[in-house]
Amino acid sequence: MKKINRFTILTSLLLLLVMSCKNQKQSSNDAEHVGPTKITVQSLLKEMVSREAIAQLPSPAYKNLQASSYDRLTVSRDEGWHANGDRSHFVRVEEKEDGRHEHVMMDVKGPGAIVRWWSVTSSVPLLDGRLKIYIDNDSVPTFSGRIEDLIGGDFFAPSPLSMALAEVSPKEQRGRNLYLPIPFEKSIKVSYEATDGRKLIKGEPAWPNDGVFYNINYRLYDSTVEVESLTPETLAAAKELIESTGKELMTAEVAGSTTVKTLVGTIKPEETKTLEITAPTDTGGALDRIAVKIKAENLPQALRSTILEISFDGERTVWVPVGDFFGTGYQIRKSKSWYGSVEENGTLLSQWLMPFAEKSTITLYNLGEQKVTVEVGEISVTDWEWDERSMHFGAAWQQYTNMNSKPDHDVNYVTLKGKGVYVGDALTLFDISPKWWGEGDEKIFVDDDTFPVHFGTGSEDYYGYAWCLGAPFSTPFVMQPDGSGNLTVGYTINARYRLLDGIPFSKKFHFDMEVQHWGESRLNYAPTVFWYARPGVESNIQPALDAAKHKVALTPEDV
Repeated sequence: MKKINRFTILTSLLLLLVMSCKNQKQSSNDAEHVGPTKITVQSLLKEMVSREAIAQLPSPAYKNLQASSYDRLTVSRDEGWHANGDRSHFVRVEEKEDGRHEHVMMDVKGPGAIVRWWSVTSSVPLLDGRLKIYIDNDSVPTFSGRIEDLIGGDFFAPSPLSMALAEVSPKEQRGRNLYLPIPFEKSIKVSYEATDGRKLIKGEPAWPNDGVFYNINYRLYDSTVEVESLTPETLAAAKELIESTGKELMTAEVAGSTTVKTLVGTIKPEETKTLEITAPTDTGGALDRIAVKIKAENLPQALRSTILEISFDGERTVWVPVGDFFGTGYQIRKSKSWYGSVEENGTLLSQWLMPFAEKSTITLYNLGEQKVTVEVGEISVTDWEWDERSMHFGAAWQQYTNMNSKPDHDVNYVTLKGKGVYVGDALTLFDISPKWWGEGDEKIFVDDDTFPVHFGTGSEDYYGYAWCLGAPFSTPFVMQPDGSGNLTVGYTINARYRLLDGIPFSKKFHFDMEVQHWGESRLNYAPTVFWYARPGVESNIQPALDAAKHKVALTPEDV
């Protein structure tokens, strides 16, 4: 018989201890990593239509960044902060041996994924130029084609994952949007080449022949995250899922839980109606559908002066006028997005999923001078397992009343302190000038950033369209239910709802929108913002009672 010495026994015990610790660590990591084991175009499409995913801290974690053609004269708040030559600015221009020029829009190391792409040109010849997408350091483009086909056309996906807005405009002036995710393992480089191979001039000179505009939102994951790059083969393999995802986005139906609470009746001036909802299980609950319809003699004023307030687990996180919360402002304008809808009969529907651990309180305040009747007030409640990744839903509203358009300046949409994900906004405004109000850019800072990680090219570009077009449109991601105030005196509603392009923040989120107007004007300018965050998040926007009571603008004299 072979003898077993003391050294062998100690070695064996040590090995068992190491393996035990390794297995415990692996089990712990597996518990934390509840997302997909590999990021693919399929996993991203499934995440896109998962209402549960957006209500939890991202797993795996990622940063959301933006590449854009913003004016590079913008260096700091003290140098070029309001420069507006936001066209044909690129990372660099590569001159090829045959004299062609490729204009590099973005060049980043992975792993990551493009999750939203907007572009527009100022002429048909530029629209016919070729986009080239190089993935994983390949010297040959993985995908190549005209802007018209790749962004807004059906090369990658049918509508609504790829769409051009709005159809009434000349095709070069349609805001072109691509929401099909493009994952990459090692790197991605995107370049543009004009049909004649010429080098484009940056900024203002040679207008309008040098106008290529773009905003590309992309995720960057930690280097340890496994990503399967998009290729012609993986794109073809995902065809059925792409088509079914598009149909699901357009349907956007949430049946709601069988547990439905009601909040109806008449609310007199300065009175409230409140509904308390206890979590349906010991693990928590979630509001998954809110339907409201109100009636009043002066309905526009009631839509603004009736406030929806929601608290979760004793923390108030929502305080927004009813009309603004549902993306219609103080006029009923039919629309439908992934997160809700507005019907012509005045029924307002929210489909944000709103988790809580123990209790939620929903209150309707009447801050107006007339009685308001809540004809429909249905709140659907479903089960939820509250844990360390779960987030409360938040929304806030403010109005910059009688705001001067000049000089150019930034208005703060919101500043948040805490940990969460920014998921969208809706802007309601009334402009007394027939000139364009929305030349200004979004400027978004995340955590410790000292320069915006999202620096845009115009408000209409941020909201998916282009060239200050007033045509109404409604999509799962962006919408303009009313654009009549874009180049005439009047009312405008723009909204952007984020799915894969949500912006995570660990400490702080700061969003400014530049106000840059073509003329001297005065506006009522009212943004509503939406986010998810861990309990304890702080918002700089407090309930704006006076603004909500203010007479709504139906004529220039009302501003």
